[in-house]
Amino acid sequence: MKVDSQFDFIPENKNKEIGLKLLRKGFEESPNSQVIAEYRDNEVHILHINKAFTKYYGYSQEEALGKNPRILNSGEMDALFFEKLWNAILDANIGFWRGEIINRRKNGEFIHVILTINTIFDEEGLPRYFTAYHVDITDRKIAEEKLRISEERYRSAYERANLYSYLVVHDINNIFQVITSAMELSSIQLNTFENLRVLKELYDIINNQVARGVQLVSNVGKLSLIEESEVSLKKINVSNFLSEAINYVKQSFQNKNVHIKIDLGDTNLFVIANDLLLDVFENLLINSIRHNNSSKIQILVIASKFYKNNQKAIKFEFQDNGVGISDERKSKIFTRGKDLKKKTEGMGLGLSLVKKIIESYSGEIWIEDRIKGDFEKGSSFVFIIPEA
Repeated sequence: MKVDSQFDFIPENKNKEIGLKLLRKGFEESPNSQVIAEYRDNEVHILHINKAFTKYYGYSQEEALGKNPRILNSGEMDALFFEKLWNAILDANIGFWRGEIINRRKNGEFIHVILTINTIFDEEGLPRYFTAYHVDITDRKIAEEKLRISEERYRSAYERANLYSYLVVHDINNIFQVITSAMELSSIQLNTFENLRVLKELYDIINNQVARGVQLVSNVGKLSLIEESEVSLKKINVSNFLSEAINYVKQSFQNKNVHIKIDLGDTNLFVIANDLLLDVFENLLINSIRHNNSSKIQILVIASKFYKNNQKAIKFEFQDNGVGISDERKSKIFTRGKDLKKKTEGMGLGLSLVKKIIESYSGEIWIEDRIKGDFEKGSSFVFIIPEA
């Protein structure tokens, strides 16, 4: 019997007529894409496709016949992937391959499929034809990716909750210990009029610790907000925010001899940020004051225009005459929570908050010695963020 030329590789046999019709119908009506291709001169040529192939990939019979199946190549699979595939289907002892592959539709969209290839060998054991069976799993892959992202977010949220819980308990306990000690000392002085000055100092300590507790809770909330939501950015005037931060810090540390100098170079400096930039300035200034044993605390804030990878940015330097930070601690100072068992001083979350905020602006921050090579002479916190 003479069959359709696209199927003439199947030997003519009248006894197989019914089977051939069923085979053809199963091929044409399959809900999954099927391809029959010929292998000659080390090249593959498509002989026939079914209706599902057109639905999957958008190519008609006329557009696909005679073409190499590489028209479906998405470029997402590497050379090693195809090497293994070809080694399997050209091997007469195997002649089979199945796996996941990313193909490309005619319109350029990617499609994830489970591809099964069977090889038909001739009498001499040479590969002659290939049959390829494609099962679309794009929706499944999308669902799996959404599930993976959801699981990562859940895991991240769980880890953050544990970290924040520890940090809050740790730092609040420290705060309460200082307050308790101050109250115990004040109770001893209550009956002595001459010790009013001491009582005033103890009151200042208690007041400062309460402020620290309030700031700690605020920092935790801001860290959580930055990590869980999209950050909205706008044009910010650097001078205004710096002035506000300096006023706040001076009011908070009236009992200390604090001198803050600003060198902007250009008063019209604008950055792409948001209101959290104020927290960056305040936390860096507070850090310079708290970790400073000098009788006269000196802080110099320098802001200047800067280029990073040919992109305009503003560079900030917060220089102080504090206790300084050793090279070993410089790399760890922003990553509170990595070494939770160690006793630490200070707010803990302050510099973590600073780093998170700056990174949300597509910026970066690092620490240098104020006097190069001598960290004990003070620190310089340096960060850059995009210029508006």
